[in-house]
Amino acid sequence: MGSPGREVAGESRLEAAVPGGERISSLQLLRRNRVKLVDELGDRINWILDHALQIQIISEDDYEDVKYNPGPRRKVRALLDIIDCRGEVVADQFCSLFDKSKDVSEKETVSKEHSTLIKKHKQVLGRRNEVMMYYNTRPGEKIHLSDQFTNLLLVKGHHSLEFKRHELLSFGQHRIHLQDRSSQQMDIQPGQLFLQVNDKQAPKITLVSGVAGIGKTVLLQKLVYDWANNQCFDNFEFILQFTFRDLNLINKPMSFRNLILKKNGHLSKALDSIFQTAEKLLIILDGFDEFKSGSCLDGDCYITDPDEEGNLVDIIHSLLRGELLIGASVLLTSRPTAIHHIPVETVDRFVIITGFSEREIRNFFLRYYRDGELGCRMFQQVKGNDFLFTLCFVPAFCYIVCSVLKEKEGEGQKQAKTMADIYSRYLSVLLKHHSRAQSSGEQQLTQTLRNLTTLAYSKLLQHDTLFYQHDLEAHHIELNTFVDSFLDKTTVQEPECVVSVFSFTHFTIQEFFAALHYVLEPEPFPDLMNEDTMNEYKMSSGFLDIFQRFLSGLLSDRNQALLSKHMKLDKAMKSKSYCYWLLEGIKENCENGTSILNLLHCLFEQQNDSLAERVKPKNLRIHVGDNLLCPMDFSVLKYFLDMKIGDLEELDLTATNINSAALKNLQPYLHQCERLWCGENKLDFEAIKFLCELLKSPDYKLKLLGLGWTDIGNNELRELCDALKDNKTLQELWVEGNNADYDGISGFTAIPSTNTTLKKVVPSHGCHNGVKSYRSFYKTESGNARQRKPKISCRNSKKQSVDTAEKMIAIFQF
Repeated sequence: MGSPGREVAGESRLEAAVPGGERISSLQLLRRNRVKLVDELGDRINWILDHALQIQIISEDDYEDVKYNPGPRRKVRALLDIIDCRGEVVADQFCSLFDKSKDVSEKETVSKEHSTLIKKHKQVLGRRNEVMMYYNTRPGEKIHLSDQFTNLLLVKGHHSLEFKRHELLSFGQHRIHLQDRSSQQMDIQPGQLFLQVNDKQAPKITLVSGVAGIGKTVLLQKLVYDWANNQCFDNFEFILQFTFRDLNLINKPMSFRNLILKKNGHLSKALDSIFQTAEKLLIILDGFDEFKSGSCLDGDCYITDPDEEGNLVDIIHSLLRGELLIGASVLLTSRPTAIHHIPVETVDRFVIITGFSEREIRNFFLRYYRDGELGCRMFQQVKGNDFLFTLCFVPAFCYIVCSVLKEKEGEGQKQAKTMADIYSRYLSVLLKHHSRAQSSGEQQLTQTLRNLTTLAYSKLLQHDTLFYQHDLEAHHIELNTFVDSFLDKTTVQEPECVVSVFSFTHFTIQEFFAALHYVLEPEPFPDLMNEDTMNEYKMSSGFLDIFQRFLSGLLSDRNQALLSKHMKLDKAMKSKSYCYWLLEGIKENCENGTSILNLLHCLFEQQNDSLAERVKPKNLRIHVGDNLLCPMDFSVLKYFLDMKIGDLEELDLTATNINSAALKNLQPYLHQCERLWCGENKLDFEAIKFLCELLKSPDYKLKLLGLGWTDIGNNELRELCDALKDNKTLQELWVEGNNADYDGISGFTAIPSTNTTLKKVVPSHGCHNGVKSYRSFYKTESGNARQRKPKISCRNSKKQSVDTAEKMIAIFQF
């Protein structure tokens, strides 16, 4: 049909000419192709009928006559009959309508296929995420995500960038701080994570941070499950869900397309379309702290084409930088310890998961014990213990606490005081239970446990959270119900086979077992308490903080006595050398004023008051700055100060997110404190008023007070001026980087003349922008400047300047 004519009905072309070149009319064209039209136009008849009425080539009566014919073929015949009676002009208009209907039909077909694929993808992800597993969940037992309730709090601030080192329980103080400043809070649901807030640009990359066991993965499960059920994220047509635990299995260059298809083969035909509309795509990357190549995420090799093969770290880097799939949104989760490896200038919104609220802890106890009276009694028992109650804000730890209390109910044991106590009792419960159930006896059980601890230790030092069947075989581990209590098994499809991949049920279980291996092994290799080994494995980076705390608790007399019931322990020499290392470290850090928080946690795990007599530093200068302090951190700090090993000369609380309640909590220990650093915290009027009371009181001897970058204003500055009128001890006041009008407050500019003791005020008269001194340096006792860690500034890119790049921190209450 090579002659000119109109293209109608699918790919066919109606004949518009006869042999010899004589053209035929539109009316003749329709008559000649009537049979073909009846066959091919049935699926478009409703659209054609509606538009024929709109352009008035048929009347309303004609429309009704055709509309009520049964079946599409009869409708086509009826419509063709009407057109045949209307003459050449109407026939010509009708043929043009056929041309338009073809394009519409193709678009509708594509749209229908696209909608079908979206529906299928949602079904797949919904099925993958509808159930969550607790530790030791029995076969066939399912816990549906629909039973979980979540709330979010969204507040302004930049201090989330300090979530770098100490992850255990770092959420607690921040929650209290938010509750105290409830006027600045704003409720937000998880599904609003990528929505515009307070006229800010909607974020493209959101970072979710939370400590071990806090529920990051469960949060993502909930989000994906809700999206699959059309309850959130309706601005995204597709979600691609990845975990770094699975991504670690990739050991060769791969394209992003093939990476997607490994678990989403049903998307193969639609990926080009998905890539072209990247603004409707959300990519989830869960567990960055488990990424083996996370520390290498600062290269300059970018992948810009989803079909370009490259190393996994370059693909991840390119996604976060917006070089790959421009316009796509990314949701990233990580423990706080790994955040410093993430290019934070690319992150538009920071989110912190705080864990259970007090009400949710109580509800968890009631659900766990399934006995209202018993559940309430256990909850009150835990609430009376600050440590246990703080632990229970973490959902994973809450479960373990309940498990231990349930087993120990009625046995009259002393209450657990530390994290190692809880895990040791949890292990003791499982050993006792499985030794009864297994005919092979307790000896084989403890050997299996030893093998598990060896595996945990070796993999921890390699930064590995995943291992294979051959790793189990190398450590002589056979799968059984006891091993299943601690290991999760995942099946991964490789090109030529299916591979089983294993991990500990939670990273803290691996850290606990690694510490237990060190205790059990006469000569562990490598020896992490060796100074050279410490430097090699960069223990100062915080990556082994939890391991160190577990180790200290396991070397304590009480946990040695508990675990010796199940296995042979010989801890005398190891405990002696460890305590010497711990006390020397505390002494050195106190004298130098270097970071000491994790060492104080290790001392707390020992629960040995006699150790205080052996801590005799020349100076007591405590630096816990650059850590968001939680209630447990304060308990540990007060535990140390209660030992009364000397007068507190200096306390550095810089960038710890303290508030007035926290400062008042420390008041009994500040009598002899000469230097108090409170900078880089958002201090309200109540906090400044409390500090002013210290300055007015003759019982306190403050010589230096650091309040730089604390967001104080004119009212707070006036309060300080008033307090300094009669103060006879303060020699240095640091208030730079704040919002106060220093020159506009007469009392401030007159301070040097009215207070002869005060030798230095920063900023000085006329310096309105603040100085770098507080943020960059603060002085040691000898007068030498000690460099502080530089604060990371907010994003400064083409999209937004430093002044307008105020980050949002969402606090997720799980």
